[in-house]
Amino acid sequence: MIIRIADIPLEWQSDYSEFVKGFEYITDESPEIKLEFADRMSTVHGIQYTDKPSDHVLRLENGELMLADADWKNCTVFTERTDSSEHSLPLAAICSRLARFNTLFMHASVVDLDGRGIVFAGYSGVGKTTQAQLWKKFMGADIINGDKAFLRFTDGGFYAYGCPWKGSSEYCLNTKTALSGIVILRQSTENKITRLDCAKAIELFMPHVFLPHWDAQCLQASISTLDRLTQDVPMWLLECRPDEAAVKLTYGKVFENGKN
Repeated sequence: MIIRIADIPLEWQSDYSEFVKGFEYITDESPEIKLEFADRMSTVHGIQYTDKPSDHVLRLENGELMLADADWKNCTVFTERTDSSEHSLPLAAICSRLARFNTLFMHASVVDLDGRGIVFAGYSGVGKTTQAQLWKKFMGADIINGDKAFLRFTDGGFYAYGCPWKGSSEYCLNTKTALSGIVILRQSTENKITRLDCAKAIELFMPHVFLPHWDAQCLQASISTLDRLTQDVPMWLLECRPDEAAVKLTYGKVFENGKN
């Protein structure tokens, strides 16, 4: 089956399609990535072998293994799991391949308000999903994803995209939004929002970006996209309570007078 991630077509083996349900895509385009799954390698005389491309080899601590060719277009994941839980190795392959398409993957919630998007980034438990829910409640925004997102530079601007990976969040929409701002979250007893310069933005934002360190070319492409993102998209530090006032404060800065 063909699915679409960040407007890029991928071929995903149908036997494992439950996880990517809702991201199916009908197109005549050739897929940029082909993801296959297998429960084990072939064994002869007690020796395991495979004829799959193996320019890249990634392994999880639980023993799951992925082999990929040099440009991450053909990937095979060896796993015994057939459930709909999140698959880490295919995500690593997709992030590596999409790095060549000016695309970053990050831990963040994403909301869309009338075609304008905000990404909320921060460490686990800081309130990314909570802020998204507050925007839904008080502003009528759509929550594209409550925990993860792809950011891609295309058509002269950055867009935030939904994806099947969503952590513990219930929100997972197959859509995109033009990125108006990125907000780094900190919990506080008072609401305060501060515009970040490029240096501070990189310092606070980079820990939440998934970088493909296992491939030098992909890593460099990701860093270049990250550099462009911090220059093109306003970034803010929001120290806040989980309330309507934090929503109104952020809306005023990001949407009404984002240049200030």
